[in-house]
Amino acid sequence: MRPAFYLENKSILNVKLDCPENGNPGCGGTEFLFAALPHYLQKIHKNAVSPVLLANHIHNLPPEVESYCVNDLTSAAQKAKNLGCTHFIFRPRRDAADGFYELLDSLQLATIAWTHVLPTNKHIRELAKCKAVKAVVCVEHEQNEAMRDTPLWSKLTYIVNGFDMEPFAQAAPLPRDEATIMYLGALVPVKGFHILARAWPKVLQRHPNARLLVAGTGKVYDQDAPLGSWGLADKNYEDKEIKPFLAGPDGKTTPSVELLGKLGIEKFDYLRRVTLGVANPSGLSENCPGAALEIQACGTPIVSGAYYGMLDTIRHNETGLLGKTVEDLANNICTILEDKELASRLGNNGPAFVHQRYNYNKVTQQWLHLMELIALNQRPPAAPLKSNIFSHWKWAIYLNSVLQYTLGKFMFWPTILELKHAAIALKRKIM
Repeated sequence: MRPAFYLENKSILNVKLDCPENGNPGCGGTEFLFAALPHYLQKIHKNAVSPVLLANHIHNLPPEVESYCVNDLTSAAQKAKNLGCTHFIFRPRRDAADGFYELLDSLQLATIAWTHVLPTNKHIRELAKCKAVKAVVCVEHEQNEAMRDTPLWSKLTYIVNGFDMEPFAQAAPLPRDEATIMYLGALVPVKGFHILARAWPKVLQRHPNARLLVAGTGKVYDQDAPLGSWGLADKNYEDKEIKPFLAGPDGKTTPSVELLGKLGIEKFDYLRRVTLGVANPSGLSENCPGAALEIQACGTPIVSGAYYGMLDTIRHNETGLLGKTVEDLANNICTILEDKELASRLGNNGPAFVHQRYNYNKVTQQWLHLMELIALNQRPPAAPLKSNIFSHWKWAIYLNSVLQYTLGKFMFWPTILELKHAAIALKRKIM
């Protein structure tokens, strides 16, 4: 098999993606994984698969993977067809490019949509309608659940993102710094740093000696994004959501806060020293968050929000603590700071959990199986139902999926996502 992967990397020109074994060098998880998966497919299954990378820039990609320069998604699909590739794998944006799915159908190119973000309702229906799209791969179980009652149901499956534990297994242990917390992630609103900013004064009330290290900036996804005076995030986001909680009388960060900026692989030494790590407390936009896996892989307890992909990538009370409010976040941080036995247990469980669920031997085998099924014109493996039916309206999604499977074949049948969005729009119109 010869699958082609389209990597959109025009906004991260100088980020080196040539050695995925070193971990994410400081870019978005999606961009890193679109370089990493072909690399590990080539490395582990070279006798069964010969992947191709199609990217906007190819000078910083894994050297052993055949690579070609393309301008955009449309030219990538055309290049994949011209190269005789067996599959075309791309990441759907929130909305579809005009005419793209018509092009796929005309090319008769077996396509897999790798959904790192949840597409819009309109885009979901376009994916369902396109005959060339044979599978829609979610990156975690919760994301799969959110789309279970959509017209995509017969194309839907999930394969978790891979994670290489080898560098962590070889690393020598480091001494832990006392009462030190590290936030890891992009500094954009959907990544929830403002929730941690609000929680931080509450943490300091109970632990005045606590320190907060902030790893990341607003430039993780775009090297040219303008930032505020702290060089941390968009000016409006900095001024309204961060500075009111983390600034001292002089307008600079309080002594308890240290801004580390965007880190590459050096972030792992920090993560192995801190008392605990924090990844997106809001859970918004998270389906299989790399930051959560990196923190746990370092043997570090993690705190986050009990939402969306965090419910899959963190084991509550096993590898970390999850909550739903600013108060929950502050209390969970303080609980770990105050209970060394708990901190040790949560941290020790992290590496084994990450390795068992996300190792590349397992993940690449699942991708090979999916591509084989598509070659045989068979549907992708259906995911089992989860037991947390009262999270995110799942009980309604499960009931509605039966109607979508039956009535949706003959008529337009709305999804729970569409009904929720319609209700929000109506509420805004009334107000």
